[in-house]
Amino acid sequence: MIIITGTEMRALETSAFQQGADALLLMERAAEGVVRSLFQMEDKPRVLFVCGKGNNGADGLAAARILAREGGQAAVLLMGEMKTPQGQTNLQFLQYLGIPVLHAFPDRTDEYDIIADCLWGTGFHGKPDAAGEDLIERINQSGLKVLSVDVPSGMNADTGECAGACVHADVTVTFHALKTGLYLGPHSGWCGRRILWDIGLKHTEQGLESYTEEDLPRLLKPRPTDAHKGDCGRVLVRAGSEGMAGAAAMCALGALRAGSGLVTICTDRALIPILQTLVPNAMCVPADQAISPPPFDVLAAGCGLGTNEQSRGSLTALLRVSPRAVLDADALNMLAAEPYPIPCPAVLTPHVGEAARLLGASPSDITMDLCGSARAISRKYGCTVLLKSAVSVIADGDRTALNIVGSPSLSKGGSGDALCGILAHCLHICADPFEAARLAALRLGLAGIEGAKRHGVRSLLTGEMLDCLA
Repeated sequence: MIIITGTEMRALETSAFQQGADALLLMERAAEGVVRSLFQMEDKPRVLFVCGKGNNGADGLAAARILAREGGQAAVLLMGEMKTPQGQTNLQFLQYLGIPVLHAFPDRTDEYDIIADCLWGTGFHGKPDAAGEDLIERINQSGLKVLSVDVPSGMNADTGECAGACVHADVTVTFHALKTGLYLGPHSGWCGRRILWDIGLKHTEQGLESYTEEDLPRLLKPRPTDAHKGDCGRVLVRAGSEGMAGAAAMCALGALRAGSGLVTICTDRALIPILQTLVPNAMCVPADQAISPPPFDVLAAGCGLGTNEQSRGSLTALLRVSPRAVLDADALNMLAAEPYPIPCPAVLTPHVGEAARLLGASPSDITMDLCGSARAISRKYGCTVLLKSAVSVIADGDRTALNIVGSPSLSKGGSGDALCGILAHCLHICADPFEAARLAALRLGLAGIEGAKRHGVRSLLTGEMLDCLA
C-alpha cells in the first residue's frame, strides 16, 4: 500500500489532466465512492452535503445527485459560489434535478442521518476563516454521523496538522491513495474509519509504503521441516531491574512467540526466580556474566533495565560482541543522556517521549513531524529507527515507511517490550534491519487487532496479545 501527501496527489491529478484525463469523469468516480460509503453507513441515507467552493465541493454535488438517483435523500448546503468549471456544471445538473440547495446551516438536523463534509480537500492549508470555523463547529455539534470527502475539512492532507477548527469524521473517503495527513499528526483520530476508493488514475511508486495483512505470508517464510532450536534464532535479552521484571518477561515472551528457538534473559540475580516462573521457556543468567554471555545472534536490550552505571557497562560490553541489536526503553534513555558506540547493525525503537530525548526536542515537535523525526534519529545515531506511535514510522536514512496496521488495544504498558522481543527474532530471519522493523511492526499490529477481537480493546493484556501473534 502506498501513502502519499496531498501535494503529491495534486501533482498526479495535474499530470493526468495534461495527458487527457477528464476531470468530470474522475469526479464522477470519486462521487460513486462517496455514495457507496454512505450506503454502508445507512441503508437509505438522508444526507446533507456541506459543499465548499472548489472541487471538493464539486465532488459533493456529484455525490448528492448520484445518491438521489440510488434511492437516498440529498440536500446541499453551499458555502458560496462555485469557483471551478466542474463545480458549476455539477451544480447546474443538480438544480435541474430539483435537489434542494440551502445557503445556511439548518436550525434542525433531525431530518438527516449523515452530514457529508465536502468543504476542503487536499489543497487546504492554514486555518479556516471565521465562516468556515463556524460551519465546522456546527457540523461537529450536529449529533449526526459525519463522512468527510478526501480529508476532514480543516486538516492539512500532508501533515495532519489542524491550525484551527477541524471536522471530526466517523468515516473519511479518500481517492487513489491514502494521504499521509490521515495518519500522521496528533489528530488522526478525527479521520474515523478510512476508506480508499480507486478513481482510475495510473498508480505510481511515489510515496511511502505500508505493509498490510495480505503481505504477511510473503514476508514470513515457512519454517523448514528439519529446523531445530539452534536454527531458529538465539536472542539474548538484557532487561529488567527491581520492580521491572515484567518488562523483561514481555520482551522474552515476544521473542519466543515470534519464533526464536533459544532465549536467554540476562538480568539482576534477584529477578531470576521471578522470570523463570514468568517465562519458563527462557534461560536466565545473572547480569554480572554479561562479559561472557552464552552464544547469541541478536541482543534485545533496555526493557526495564534502569540507567545506572552497571546497566550501562553491561550494555556497552554486550554491544561490542553482538552481531545485531534492538535497543529500547532505558537503552535509549542512556543513549540520549550520554551517547555510546553501537558497532553492530541495530534498530532503535523509541516512543515519542524517548524520541524527544534522543533529539533534544519536545514531544510535540516529534508528534508534528514523525517522519522527519525518525529520519533525524537515524542520521544522528547511524541506526534504523522504528518510531512507535498509533502509526509507526520506520526509517534508515535512505528509506522511510509507515506501519498503519494496529489497534488502540496496544496502548498499554508492555506492548513496547513485546515489540522489542518480536523485532529481535525478525532481525534473525531478515538480514535487512529496515525490513525486519517493518515486519515486526506489522506482526504486532495484527496481533493487537486479533487480541482486541478476543478480549476487547480496553481489556487486552500483553501476554494475551502475544497469544495472537502470527
